[in-house]
Amino acid sequence: MQVISNIQKDNGFTIVELVVTILIIGILSTTVAPRFFGTKSFENRKASDELLSALRYAQQLAMNRGGDIEFILNSNSFTVQRSTTEDKKLRSPDGVIPYTKIFPAGVTATAINTSDSVSITPPLQLNYTGLGQPINLSAMDHPLTAFSNEPRNFPTIQIKIGDFDINIESETGYAHKPQP
Repeated sequence: MQVISNIQKDNGFTIVELVVTILIIGILSTTVAPRFFGTKSFENRKASDELLSALRYAQQLAMNRGGDIEFILNSNSFTVQRSTTEDKKLRSPDGVIPYTKIFPAGVTATAINTSDSVSITPPLQLNYTGLGQPINLSAMDHPLTAFSNEPRNFPTIQIKIGDFDINIESETGYAHKPQP
């Protein structure tokens, strides 16, 4: 015996399934979409990563060459060069001469003296000694010589690019992003 059923199966979605799907799409569009359409944070991160690499590169060059390396930071660019010779140009790690990078439009860098939270007027000029220690030529109120017996008591320098910070330690010259 065969039972014939008049009940047909629906192949659509229920209203609850549709509402939940629309709700999830709405939440994702308000939280994730601005990250894809706003490039400012990506440009700031790129600039801070390039700056951090350049600071470490300048310190390594100075330690390899016995000093004589200068790092100059302006609000929209930075340069790594020799500090004592007439031909100051250096080759960048990607082979470009001179080693100067310009930040993307709208990206600016500021340097701050961490002891009193006062901005350092651009340009920030650091000369690295043969030991990799920075001498802040921008703050000549802290006169330093490379091999002085005086304690190096100038403060850590903090560079800000958007939401990203880079610290340069006064004793060692180590450039790093602070831990959150």
